[in-house]
Amino acid sequence: MQGYAWAHVSNARRACNDLPGAEQAMDRAWKLWEAGALGDPGLLEEVWLPGLDAALRKAQRRFPEALKRIEEALALDRGELRAQILLSKARILETLGDPEGSTVVLREAAYLISGDREPRLAFGVRFNLLVDLCHLGRVAEARLELPEVRALAERLGGDLDLVRVVWLEGKIAAGLGRTEEAYSAFQQARREFVARELPYDCALASLELAVLLLDCGRTAEVPGLATDMLWIFRAQGVHREALAALRLFCDAAREDRATANLARRVAVYLYRAQHDPALTFDSEMRAEA
Repeated sequence: MQGYAWAHVSNARRACNDLPGAEQAMDRAWKLWEAGALGDPGLLEEVWLPGLDAALRKAQRRFPEALKRIEEALALDRGELRAQILLSKARILETLGDPEGSTVVLREAAYLISGDREPRLAFGVRFNLLVDLCHLGRVAEARLELPEVRALAERLGGDLDLVRVVWLEGKIAAGLGRTEEAYSAFQQARREFVARELPYDCALASLELAVLLLDCGRTAEVPGLATDMLWIFRAQGVHREALAALRLFCDAAREDRATANLARRVAVYLYRAQHDPALTFDSEMRAEA
């Protein structure tokens, strides 16, 4: 019981960005769990230990160990937690820049989740699946599944869920060449993200809008986007490398040097960096700018 409890203490410390404390708690959890294994009557869900350990290894950027623990958790699962474990695996693959692998895992998880019984989990899995499909250029496939994602967001009733669906609609519209539809969606999402002071979301929507404008030759509107993003540099929770990437684009935009390719690459970096604060900024990208 103590080993089981210490695993959750470790997870709480990880969530509070206390990685050394989380490591100590997880080491203690495994020692206690293994010491008590012979007396375990099977009442505890043992899948939690490798599952929470995987989350810690991901936060530590020890990705091979994280994936190893995830596979251990999947092998131990009795069926009740498989979808949640698969979602954790997809997040690791996403952090590694493997949207194709993440898509396969999320597709499996989606089949296991009932939108009626677990609408929050179903929304998270299906939303991330469509984002991955967009990153893979499979926007037509994503468009077919978009109504289901919007229906889940409406059922949940959260304003932020609906705003993120608007952003997703913009990504899909942009991928399908529906420029005005994408422009309207990104503008709406940006306004809502600013109002809620969500810097990463606002930065991503702004960069995707910049790509749209630059591709259409509307370069005169891009410096205004850069000015509108200045508040992000004063926001809490945005790490230094992410700010450096964003500043690079903003400086280029204000000096009329921004290109659609630069905006795309910074957007890809920021998307990964928000889930992996230790991800370093691509030096090649700096050279391009």
